[in-house]
Amino acid sequence: MPRKSREISPTGVYHVMIRGINRCDIFVDDQDRGKFLKTLRAVAAPVDKDKNPMPPFCNIHAYCLMDNHVHLLLAEGTERVGEVMKRILVAYVSYFNKRYERLGPLFQGRFRSEPVGDAGYFIRLLRYIHQNPLEAHMVASVKDFKWSSWQEYNSPNWRNAICCHQLPFSKMSWEEVCELAVRNCDQVRYDSGVVIRKMTDNEARNVIEEHLPGLNYHQVPVKDRARILNEILRTGVSKSQIERVLGIARSTIIRWLK
Repeated sequence: MPRKSREISPTGVYHVMIRGINRCDIFVDDQDRGKFLKTLRAVAAPVDKDKNPMPPFCNIHAYCLMDNHVHLLLAEGTERVGEVMKRILVAYVSYFNKRYERLGPLFQGRFRSEPVGDAGYFIRLLRYIHQNPLEAHMVASVKDFKWSSWQEYNSPNWRNAICCHQLPFSKMSWEEVCELAVRNCDQVRYDSGVVIRKMTDNEARNVIEEHLPGLNYHQVPVKDRARILNEILRTGVSKSQIERVLGIARSTIIRWLK
């Protein structure tokens, strides 16, 4: 079966995600993460053999290095997104396989890319990418995560900056750019392609009680459980909040939804 063609962005801007094969970790320690950032810097600020600056292969606007996947928000420069990602992936896999004396692919299939066609979606992705460690419960706040571009947005003098902040924000002050990048990061979540404000547990409790008066889930007929749970989930309440509010296990929720 022929591989589906990659959707071309009319703006040249893409949200790119790469994931470890079989969801395995692609970063073992901070040395690996540092190497990946050097690889990003090599495409964002390339130099020739004499160390003279070259036009960027791409402009990177945001990044986040999770344990088994990476998010990038980038704009094509002198090269197409496929060429840029080939440079990044070949360089990092070569390093990783040599360091850990392994063979074979490290990443799951080809990279995933989504075209970014307007400023509104660009800003939502900017926040979503910085939000990832919080959603994964790795940190209590986005500012606590060391391996995302939040550090660069939070400090205009961040050492060895990778991100390009000027192009989409040329008429804005640095403070305004930073505000856009991280505004309400600790209160939003990404769901089905849309960034929405995350409910507090108290708000979630009120919503759940509208569908389950008295929060008495024991009396819900088996045939109605999936319908009621799906109605609750569509309001924006998360599975984790259902667990906490009702005091039931995630496995029970999954079983009810089948």
